[in-house]
Amino acid sequence: MTALAEGSTAPDFNLKDCRGESCSLAKALEHGPAFVVFFKVDCPVCQMTLPYIERLFSYTRNRKTSASEIYSLCQDNLEQAIDFKAEYQLTMPILIDEDLLVTESYGLTNVPSLFLINADYTIESTIVGFDREALIQAAKRLAGEDFHLFSQEEAAALPAFRPG
Repeated sequence: MTALAEGSTAPDFNLKDCRGESCSLAKALEHGPAFVVFFKVDCPVCQMTLPYIERLFSYTRNRKTSASEIYSLCQDNLEQAIDFKAEYQLTMPILIDEDLLVTESYGLTNVPSLFLINADYTIESTIVGFDREALIQAAKRLAGEDFHLFSQEEAAALPAFRPG
């Protein structure tokens, strides 16, 4: 099974975050698009990707006009997710999908897998692995054309693509 493709309908989910609070895709989509990122704590490509997703999250959170939500879904247990969140200084919501039910509903075989989901549950973009240009485009969609996910130096040093 492969990840849900662009144009597919995203399955709703309701998971607990690291603080035990319930988060759902339906709630995230009430005010606009959502960016949903699946990851594992021991995945090197996830470790490379998540700090940039945090940068996007921080930027959109600080903008008064942004209504998008960013969720990271951890395929590990709560303790591992909390440790990862602390190690990488993440402030974005990390939801726990330890039983992998949501992962399976999205057809994932690799992480990181990222989905830009429109308010009508339509998947606008699917990114599997680290795809620099696809991440730039998703970030511009969520944060606006003026936002730069990577500095020029970072963009020059990062691979164009790295599979998960």
